[in-house]
Amino acid sequence: MVKLILFSVLAVMSLALPLSLIFTSGTKPKIPWILLGAGYYLTANLILNLLKNAWMMKLEPLGAMLFYLIITVITWTLTASLFFRRLSAAKSGKISLIYGGYAMINTFVASMVSYSPLIQYGLLSVSGQTDQIPAEAAALLHSAYSTIQAADIVLAIIELLFVFLIIAQLFSILLTGKGPRRFIEFAAGLFAYMLIQYGQWGTGVSFIAYGAILAGLVVIGKRERIRLTRV
Repeated sequence: MVKLILFSVLAVMSLALPLSLIFTSGTKPKIPWILLGAGYYLTANLILNLLKNAWMMKLEPLGAMLFYLIITVITWTLTASLFFRRLSAAKSGKISLIYGGYAMINTFVASMVSYSPLIQYGLLSVSGQTDQIPAEAAALLHSAYSTIQAADIVLAIIELLFVFLIIAQLFSILLTGKGPRRFIEFAAGLFAYMLIQYGQWGTGVSFIAYGAILAGLVVIGKRERIRLTRV
């Protein structure tokens, strides 16, 4: 039951975080900017998947993982240059909507694709109705659900929050700055974040690194905003 509650918290957070940006933004109309963020995610991800399948990119061994990360960063940055090259020094409300649209997929949809089968299994397990699931699928879900501990879900919730805040800072740098510098800083931050996410550094090291990169991005973002106010 504890695991089911924690999974529910994870699901609610994954939806509440992007919605909080969308609903608190004072920019109107909202829909076009939300769609712009979602369109950026879908376009970059589509291009990346095409390249991944064409080149059969893998995450192992280390060289293959680095190649995948570099191609990913290049793809997302070039796509950003197509979507946002004319959008210089956007206001915070507009940034919230764009990132909210992006995060609705990256934070909510992606999380639900990963965790909704386990949430469904947990609900059926509590009510004693797991026989509604085909036997083979039920066996796989039971194995996965039993393997996951409550502490693992708590860590997933913390990581979700870190990832959401880190990418929010990257979007702020991307959409607040001017010229090619913002794309360079976006690409560098994205690579550092992905290196933490896909590298096998251990939980403690990874979370310390998440905190460090978030702090660094906040400093860069503040510096950029100060620089723009002086222009």
